[in-house]
Amino acid sequence: MAAPYDRDERVAQVADVVRRMTRALSTRDAEVVAGLLTDDVVYHFPGSNPMSGTYRGRDEVMAFFRRFPTRLDGPPTIETHDVLASEAHGADLSQLEAERGGRRHTWRAIRIYHLAEDRISEVFVTIEDQAAFDAFLSD
Repeated sequence: MAAPYDRDERVAQVADVVRRMTRALSTRDAEVVAGLLTDDVVYHFPGSNPMSGTYRGRDEVMAFFRRFPTRLDGPPTIETHDVLASEAHGADLSQLEAERGGRRHTWRAIRIYHLAEDRISEVFVTIEDQAAFDAFLSD
């Protein structure tokens, strides 16, 4: 009996969505980012800093992405090291760097994406040294 879909094809589709998202975040292409999110997307940003929290819905998530660089001297640079994927989830392993108040900070992050069809419905962010990141991003 044939599977309802080709597993390898589905994994490739999930990986493609994650790669498009990381590329759009890197180039700050808000239109592409918004198009990759479901209407009811949930974005979990960790820590104890002014950006920490759970953002619900495309509008809140896009507002988060617009607001995040305002906490910095400019948008962070993002270098994606790898993309991992399964049939329903994807992840990107990235290194980010930014300046704030003349101080430079580099951090590594993992974003785990849950997909509904071909769009992102939930994102969980994990930052390697959360305490150092919180100190960098806080007043």
